[in-house]
Amino acid sequence: MIQKWILVGGLFIICRLSFCQDYSGYINLYKSIAIEEMSRTGIPASIKLAQGILESSCGKSDLACKANNHFGIKCGSDWNGKCFKKRR
Repeated sequence: MIQKWILVGGLFIICRLSFCQDYSGYINLYKSIAIEEMSRTGIPASIKLAQGILESSCGKSDLACKANNHFGIKCGSDWNGKCFKKRR
């Protein structure tokens, strides 16, 4: 029950403070993934969703749209996987 209130309260606060206009759509799209990840990692779903909203502009940033990266995660020099390079 407390996890539910943390999720609801956290999302309410972030949504009110965020400049993102489509936060409810973002939450609806990713909430089940965030809840699964909360079970796996122990990090509240509200925190993951709030961070994704802020860093990806509700999934509308170039990094989110073109590289499916909602958290601004950067790879190190030893990374061998695909990369997305953003030009300034």
